[in-house]
Amino acid sequence: MDPSAVKVGPPAWLIGFAYVFVFLLLDWVSYIRPFQGLNITPWNPQPALAVALLLGNARWLWLVWLSLLTAELAVRGVPSDWFVTLAATTALALSYAAIARALQTRLDRSLALARRRDLIWFTAIVVAGALVSGIVYVCTFAVAGLGPSGNLLEAIVRYWVGDAVGMVVLLPILLVVTDALRRAALSATMKSWDWWLIALLIAALLAVVFGRDDRDHFKFFYLLFLPVVWASARLGLPGAVSAAGLTQVGLIIAVQSAPNPDLTVFELQVLMAAVTMTGLLLGVAVDERERAAAELKGSLRLAAAGQMAAALAHELSQPLTAMNSYADASRLIVAATGISDEQRLARLADVSGRMADDALRASAVVKRLRDFFRTGSTQLRPVAVTPLLSEVVEANARRAEALGVQVVCDIDVGTRAVRMDSVQIAVVLRNLVANALDAATSGQESRQVRVRARERKGMLLVEVLDSGGGVTTARLQSLFEPGPSDKPGGMGVGLSICRAIVEAHGGALWAEPGPGGHFCFTLPIGDPRDPEEHQHAS
Repeated sequence: MDPSAVKVGPPAWLIGFAYVFVFLLLDWVSYIRPFQGLNITPWNPQPALAVALLLGNARWLWLVWLSLLTAELAVRGVPSDWFVTLAATTALALSYAAIARALQTRLDRSLALARRRDLIWFTAIVVAGALVSGIVYVCTFAVAGLGPSGNLLEAIVRYWVGDAVGMVVLLPILLVVTDALRRAALSATMKSWDWWLIALLIAALLAVVFGRDDRDHFKFFYLLFLPVVWASARLGLPGAVSAAGLTQVGLIIAVQSAPNPDLTVFELQVLMAAVTMTGLLLGVAVDERERAAAELKGSLRLAAAGQMAAALAHELSQPLTAMNSYADASRLIVAATGISDEQRLARLADVSGRMADDALRASAVVKRLRDFFRTGSTQLRPVAVTPLLSEVVEANARRAEALGVQVVCDIDVGTRAVRMDSVQIAVVLRNLVANALDAATSGQESRQVRVRARERKGMLLVEVLDSGGGVTTARLQSLFEPGPSDKPGGMGVGLSICRAIVEAHGGALWAEPGPGGHFCFTLPIGDPRDPEEHQHAS
């Protein structure tokens, strides 16, 4: 491997310096409305940054602790008791490390927040971790007799909500940014017109919610669900995290620029958490659906390839068997005695002609089935119905005679020509007649197969009936699905392929339950399109 091709990340000192700078900046920006003398604020995004750093490398724990201590000095002022402050910051750093470790254990490492299960674990770990952090931080000061000045439980809840909302909003963004695939998707999202329209809507709704004199803003905060849900449904998880992040930034700006009671700020942050979780849940579900659709598409390609192979094997078995019989007949004719050379040549010519016909038919079947499975195309041409049906029945005459089955034709369409792909419809007819012959051999008395064709309501209706045991109502549910065949040596794909071909022609194939087999299919007779040969894609 070329050493020059190896990507070298930024040096450790640069990562550490950038982390401390951003941590202090976030701490300073979010330091609003300190509560009960413990510097508890309604929104704390910096724990998300600490957890993200520890997710990348747990050895940065010392830097997390150092940034916490520096923030206490630079943003909140010199502490009244250094020992308590050191203990509290150490406990917070360890709680962030525990959150990071739990997330590493439970989240899928191949893709950030790939599944709803990941999101559930993420939410549970973050919420529980924020609660532990709140309890540890507040109780450390309470045990030392340094606060809080009011209710202890209220202080814990305020700290819990501030940390939880900060991590729920910011940490998914950091997970997306640090994941290569997610980062590329986020970059594409930020360049799309959809995103900019959503951003404008968020700005407009923030102005509507907070641009009024009414101080009870949270009554109209629910309007902000609309753009976040739109972004999540349209753009997936990248849209969800970016819309939630923009909404949170707008909320903090609005809170800072307008006098709001502390209780209102607390309520707004709780609602912000609800908005974010709604967006994340919908975004992850949309991403899951898209990945499932892509996987299904790939599976369908493999299934189609498998069905094509099975269909070709199914259709080629008859002409190959026939050609083998013709080859045996040729050898017998050549070895026969008591016939003239002219008779020998005439018989060989007849057998050779039949072999050539079967070879051409096999070639046509391979080509048309291959085209059908690759593109779903059907070459529609006007085809006379009566000769096609008669040809299929005649092709099965010898087999019917060998099985002792009487084949009856009842064709009442005259010289009517129907637009169809004759090779593909012949495949359908051969399958139905062959199945009917097999079923008729199980009959105790008369063994009969009847092929009927007539017009009905602008459609050509073809019916294949047999004197066998028929199809039960329960069997109808899976009769046309690919699966194990009831016939010895069968591949279980004949009927499913037949239905696909007929439906590609605009018709339908079904079976009637009851004693005696009864399979029917229809083809449209009228076609207002250009009668010249063309391609029709299903």
